[in-house]
Amino acid sequence: KNNNERACRQQRAPLAAAVMGKHSKNNNERAFFSHAERQAAKYGRHSSGLLGGHNTAGGNFVDTGWGSHKRTLDSDAMKDLDACSLTLVPCVDPVITPKGVVYDKQVIYQYILDRKAEIERELRAWTAQQEAEAAGAASEAARAADQRVEEFVARQEGLSKSDLASRRPSDPSSSGGAVGALMGRTLVEDTGKHAADTSFWVPQLTPQSKSLLDKPDGVVRCPITNEPLKLKQLYPLSFTRADESLTSAETLAKPRNERYICPLSKKALSNTNPAAFLRPSGTVVSVSCVDSIIKKDMVDPFTDPPTRLKEKDIIPLRVEGTGFAAKTDEKALKVTKTDVMGF
Repeated sequence: KNNNERACRQQRAPLAAAVMGKHSKNNNERAFFSHAERQAAKYGRHSSGLLGGHNTAGGNFVDTGWGSHKRTLDSDAMKDLDACSLTLVPCVDPVITPKGVVYDKQVIYQYILDRKAEIERELRAWTAQQEAEAAGAASEAARAADQRVEEFVARQEGLSKSDLASRRPSDPSSSGGAVGALMGRTLVEDTGKHAADTSFWVPQLTPQSKSLLDKPDGVVRCPITNEPLKLKQLYPLSFTRADESLTSAETLAKPRNERYICPLSKKALSNTNPAAFLRPSGTVVSVSCVDSIIKKDMVDPFTDPPTRLKEKDIIPLRVEGTGFAAKTDEKALKVTKTDVMGF
């Protein structure tokens, strides 16, 4: 019986090895994941970095697991071409900055007003801090001057430093001592030289943390590019609707690739078919038409008469990408993982 069972196991072993396959990372034939494999898959990065094993001082799963901390987001996670860069919804009244960032007019105006009010608050707080520092420096200088006068008078009277110290009012914090009291009762009285270190919990010796404010930037900046943002540099956009019979609200309810088209090529505008803004007329056309048609003569055909264009009059709309490497100019987005202590 035992010989028959051993023979059956030997016959099933090659079949099981062929069916199960190998673990791609650890190159083994186990039909289950071990605890070490689960931990490595949990924390990411390459297991080849676990030199000497994860139980050694230099090996840990947090830094040397499988996978990667970088990934590229797909098209669903990227902003639409006509969406506001703050609200991430299609713009009702779109405007554009010289850097090609699109905002909804009402949203960006409110942002500028709120940012100016915040700058004023920060400036008042910084001014109060500067005045407090100046007052503290003046008080310290006056105290040092009084101390020098007292020392001069003491020398003239022939008093020693101990006699001069006895004249001054007792101050535990200045003399190096510490006294802790509660409801009229003395809990501790430390007159030693290192009382500030041994009795730091006493109220007058408690360390104080000073939070210093930096001088605020008085310029309202674009939240996307960090460039100075001015109202006169917000240009209104004029998109060409794919269906002129629809109202503005009905157009905004359409899918992202069915809202607006290029007035020259009649192709839908999207992150895949990016657009550019012509400043004289405010018209939005595709980048391909700009390169193949408009840049040949450098005129804006949507004005009457056609207006000569400069390079700064053609502003490409900022796009985040499409999810495909061939159509995406932005670098791979980094995902920062926060490690919780104890896990």
